Amino acid sequence: MVTVKPWWNILQRRRQRKRVIGQLQQQRLLLQQGVRAYARIIEIEERQELLKGYISLKLWVMIRLQERLLYQLVNTLVAEGKMPVIGEVVPIRLLPDQSEDILILA
Repeated sequence: MVTVKPWWNILQRRRQRKRVIGQLQQQRLLLQQGVRAYARIIEIEERQELLKGYISLKLWVMIRLQERLLYQLVNTLVAEGKMPVIGEVVPIRLLPDQSEDILILA
């Protein structure tokens, strides 16, 4: 039987906390400076609970931005009760030069 040392658990929690804080800062930046667009959810590839009540998602989306269509794998953080559904069109905010991170406004 393999035992995990207590210091390893502490390091894992600190890494996860830093990751969550980074994602929240990115979400704030998108809210303040992001361009409004619409995206159709094509596929939900990965979900992971980071904080109580929030889920980190990797989604394949079709983004309509300035009369162009982009198909892209994106990352976002959503509240547990506001999970997008495949096929749904949702309002988003994104930075055109960093379109791999989005903020779902729904």
